[in-house]
Amino acid sequence: MVSADDRSVRPEGAPSRARAWLRALRPLAQGNLAPFLVVGALEGRRFGLPVSPLGLALALLWGTADHAVIVLANDLADEAADRASRGATLLSGGSRVLVEGALARADLKRALRVALAALGALTIAGALAFPSRAAVLVGATATALALLYAYGSGPRLSYRGGGEWLQALGVGAVLPTLGAAMQTAHEVPLEGVTYVALVTLGLAGNVATSIPDAEDDAAAGKRSPAARYGVRRAFFLVLALNLLTMGLVVVARTPLALLALPLFAGALANVRFLEDRARRVRAVYPLAFGGGTIVLAWAVALAAP
Repeated sequence: MVSADDRSVRPEGAPSRARAWLRALRPLAQGNLAPFLVVGALEGRRFGLPVSPLGLALALLWGTADHAVIVLANDLADEAADRASRGATLLSGGSRVLVEGALARADLKRALRVALAALGALTIAGALAFPSRAAVLVGATATALALLYAYGSGPRLSYRGGGEWLQALGVGAVLPTLGAAMQTAHEVPLEGVTYVALVTLGLAGNVATSIPDAEDDAAAGKRSPAARYGVRRAFFLVLALNLLTMGLVVVARTPLALLALPLFAGALANVRFLEDRARRVRAVYPLAFGGGTIVLAWAVALAAP
């Protein structure tokens, strides 16, 4: 049976269910996961190790299932805060399918169960394809789920403070480790600089996405980075983290990371909009996309012949 809390009535003019599911799954946000998996998978090329197309495909499919688990679980956990929010952006605010009645909680719960089953099946498939790396793959999946639980459920560290570190560890450490594990029968030697750079990017990404919702988070008692530090301090923290990572990647991996500089310059040019809620995304978007450009440039450099 579906409880009263799980039922919702779709209002007149609500999007079609297909469109609602597209919004709920937020495919564009896959850009926050896939490049980290690819970097982990391709780092072995630096040591002369071959790339396994099967392993790369399994890793990306795993990332797709993991992404679905994350966005669905977060929408369910954040429904009350999303209802109090004034809106959403490309970076934050959730999909709002529950808030607008486009889908019911029961719909998202069923989809979450399917996504969890897919994540488990892909972990098993990876373990069968690369049996010597099975323990790493199972451990990475378990760690990813534990971080998600601590982030939005259970301890709810995204509300209590510290959730940004959970995301940083998830995307910056778990994803490249899993991507590397689905490559060969032997360990791909991910160096310390790889983890430092990717964890720093993951941390910057979380702080950046908290900036548009700073006031709403504070009103809901959610101690997100921007709610704790203020939008201006959060902005410059993200900029500093991204510039630090860009310099590290340029020196240790590829000068292609310098392609992020124009985006950071654009963010600085729009810093005057930070105190204007309606226009602050003009500063936040280039800042967030600049971080994505760094890891994408890294992945491209590794993939090049």
